Amino acid sequence: MSGPLSGIKVVELATYVAAPVVGRMLADLGAEVIKVEPPTGDNWRNTGVSYLPRFNYDENPVFDIYNTGKKHIALNLKTPEGMQAMHKLLAEADVFLTNTRPQSLAKLKLDYETLKEQYPRLVYAIILGYGAKGPDKDLPAFDTTAFWSRGGFLRDMGPLTSEYYPVSQPSSVGDTATGYLLLAEISTALFNRTRTGKGDCVRSTLYHNGVFCFGTMAIVTQKPFGRKYPASRVDLGAPAGSYECADGEWVYFTLANAAVHTPKVCKMIGHPELMEEEFFQPGNRWKNRQKIYDIFKAAFLTQPSTYWLDLAKQEDVTLVRMCHFSDISEDPQAWANGYVEHVTFPNGNTDVMPASPIEMDSCTPPKTVPAPPIGAHTARILADLGYTPEQIEAMLASGAAVAAKEGAK
Repeated sequence: MSGPLSGIKVVELATYVAAPVVGRMLADLGAEVIKVEPPTGDNWRNTGVSYLPRFNYDENPVFDIYNTGKKHIALNLKTPEGMQAMHKLLAEADVFLTNTRPQSLAKLKLDYETLKEQYPRLVYAIILGYGAKGPDKDLPAFDTTAFWSRGGFLRDMGPLTSEYYPVSQPSSVGDTATGYLLLAEISTALFNRTRTGKGDCVRSTLYHNGVFCFGTMAIVTQKPFGRKYPASRVDLGAPAGSYECADGEWVYFTLANAAVHTPKVCKMIGHPELMEEEFFQPGNRWKNRQKIYDIFKAAFLTQPSTYWLDLAKQEDVTLVRMCHFSDISEDPQAWANGYVEHVTFPNGNTDVMPASPIEMDSCTPPKTVPAPPIGAHTARILADLGYTPEQIEAMLASGAAVAAKEGAK
């Protein structure tokens, strides 16, 4: 496809989400992305089909969302022939994208220090777990461990009650946030190469991104400042926050400008007198937080969520219904902006999936399409690299490469 990265070739040696999501977005921007899988495929294929009984290798949206728009080749890099084909790909590549652990890359001689001498214009882009240095640099890492758990979110964001339990982790969110940064770094390195002629090594680390994303909490919980988490609902900035309504739905409002919005909110809930009493006087908001919360909690329970949403719109108060994940597929705002789309799978089922997050006037990302089976483009890619039909057949026969059989899932 055409796009701002048209003409850029990316070789992706990656599994799961954090790096593959970058490959997907590079493809959305017009790059040619060649995903190199082992003969058994990316493990995320199997993870995807295990999510729900309905999912199978013909309908695997959890895998497809991160791997749409790519070409797929399967190589056994433990064989000389497979590694030779890998280097032929790298010789033509602008970007090498990976989240393979550094010690494994070093064994394969696909580490940055080795490749930068062979391919000086190559942008080497890697996702790390805990960083390139330190005692934990070689530990296995996922977003659930390095981003959410090590970053403090799961342990500290659960409301402090007598039945406290850490927050349940979302799937792939930390991976995606980490991938967003790597996409920006890759784009910057490609731009810089136009001026210097040299490649670069760019890294994005799950733990580092967790530290930065949760930076406000990391600051205010330091000893000089004294904020403590986990915190009770009352301690979480009352009166702002979440409230249950009469219909069982929940709403959330924030005080972007307390001096302007607090009087509006007090009027909205029918208690304008609060502004005339001691509750919101300087220094009193924290002291009176329990009383403030109790008043607001009782007020919101008197009317359904639709009442509060309409009233907040009239008062220009930032209040929203707290949605479920399941609401996204039916949200008219999401459909109006193309944030979700219908995707039809080889088995005939049509699912609603999030669309590409790329929004540029100069680029319209392609529609999401199901990713092909393992080795779907192996023969074609090898032929483009100069392999003869006989050489391709020999590689397939020896197991150095794998090609999808016709009709394979």
